[in-house]
Amino acid sequence: MPRVRSIALLLLVVLSTLTAAWQGWVPGGWRLRRMLGQQGHSARYERDRARRLAEFSQQVPPPRAFVFLGSSTIERFDLARWFPLAASLERGIGNEPLADLAARTLSCVPSDAQALVLYAGSIDFRRSASAEVDALVDRIDRLLELIVRERPSCELAVLGLLPERAMPPERVAALARLNAHLAAHARARGAMFVETARAPLALPSGALSEACSTDSLHLSDEGYAVLADWIAEALPALRPRELPSAPR
Repeated sequence: MPRVRSIALLLLVVLSTLTAAWQGWVPGGWRLRRMLGQQGHSARYERDRARRLAEFSQQVPPPRAFVFLGSSTIERFDLARWFPLAASLERGIGNEPLADLAARTLSCVPSDAQALVLYAGSIDFRRSASAEVDALVDRIDRLLELIVRERPSCELAVLGLLPERAMPPERVAALARLNAHLAAHARARGAMFVETARAPLALPSGALSEACSTDSLHLSDEGYAVLADWIAEALPALRPRELPSAPR
């Protein structure tokens, strides 16, 4: 009996540790999620993506729209709240890897779009090793090239990738390296770059601030208020001058 209790206690400790890591309460969550496979092409992801694409196809884009394109950070962005006077168009799909995002980019960005806010590569970064950063930046740059070539009259603002709440130092360094290279590529393409891995969204350690997030990955209302202000600085037309800062 004591042996059974010891085994049960050990299993409880292991499960509790795995749950804490998965939720981002302790370091190692990014590695665990990669190992256990939040795979982009899971059945659930494919169903959710198909549903979102069907929704997009049924919507009539406003003329000269401000398009927001990306994964769940964009999907959760309440554009009507933060940019109430802008003709904004949300085109976010949660858990979408870069290859799938690139495949739908032109169909999601109308030819007369006024501006595009792009958040790309976060899913791939979370699933990749730190050594793969350069290859990921090259893939994002190919997407930037496509956008600039096919939508030449559209202003482009590229968002830097956000950190997670629990990140080991080597991942913080890898994210900093990726964002630095991404900023250089974006500016070389004539795009604006919005750095997001900075205070108050990021702590001095480089991790995502709990005060600005709802979980290990996603921004809270407070976080989106900050991000919206930063984006509006890059694209002032999102907020007419007479409009005060968005409510928080």
